[in-house]
Amino acid sequence: MGPRSRTLAAIWAGAMGSLLLPAVAALAAPGALPGMPGAHDGEVRAQRLPGLDEVLRGWNGFADGWVMLDMGIVLVTAVLLGAAIAYHPLTRGKASSLDELEQPKTFIMYAMVGAVIAQIVELNPAMALVVFGIGGLLRFRTNVGQAKDTGRVILVTVVGLCCGLKMIVIAVFATAFGWLLIWYMERSSVDRMQIKGLDREVIARATEAYRQILSQAGCTILGEKKKIGIGQGQLAFVFRGPRGLDHEVLEQQFETLPKELRGAVDWDVA
Repeated sequence: MGPRSRTLAAIWAGAMGSLLLPAVAALAAPGALPGMPGAHDGEVRAQRLPGLDEVLRGWNGFADGWVMLDMGIVLVTAVLLGAAIAYHPLTRGKASSLDELEQPKTFIMYAMVGAVIAQIVELNPAMALVVFGIGGLLRFRTNVGQAKDTGRVILVTVVGLCCGLKMIVIAVFATAFGWLLIWYMERSSVDRMQIKGLDREVIARATEAYRQILSQAGCTILGEKKKIGIGQGQLAFVFRGPRGLDHEVLEQQFETLPKELRGAVDWDVA
């Protein structure tokens, strides 16, 4: 090989070395090939396996007293303002059926749910459409019974949504506040009692006798109605009874009344 050929070979070797050296270095790097352990695998593993910070995300808010205070003020204000509308004296005074008497509980529950949803949307505006879709699904595709039951269903759904979004402070606070609110509103029941088959001559005496027994049992009479027909009449009492009120005990007390004041008792419980 002549001097010219050796020179060309050296130039060619240097050029190929400069091209191949970065590729060889990249292939030789840890984790460059599939199945080889390396730094890249460590990064992927770190992304897939949540660390302590990820686990604690959402719970750190409990350490901030101002966040807790703000959440409490928002929920209490929503409930108080909702109660002001729910227990308006003009509408409350016209309530005669059990549904109308129980309706304020639904208004108050919805006021609290609205406050919780607003807290979620404030932190994550995209959740507004999600909550809207869930509300439509529950409203039109789910049979949850009475209106106040719908409020509880929406509340637990929103709480579950908060947990999935790691809004743990809102979830826990809404659960605790909702539990206390339900306990306060449901601590007493509203009942409707009808007494049928009374002689029309004794309606006034029977009304006073049944009213006295209900008052002695700790009941608050919300309304009463007399209906007098041909020869016979009936009474209807709407009252709020204490927790644990036993209808059988009341009926036993009704049996102590004079025979002419007793009638057939029928119950309607909210």
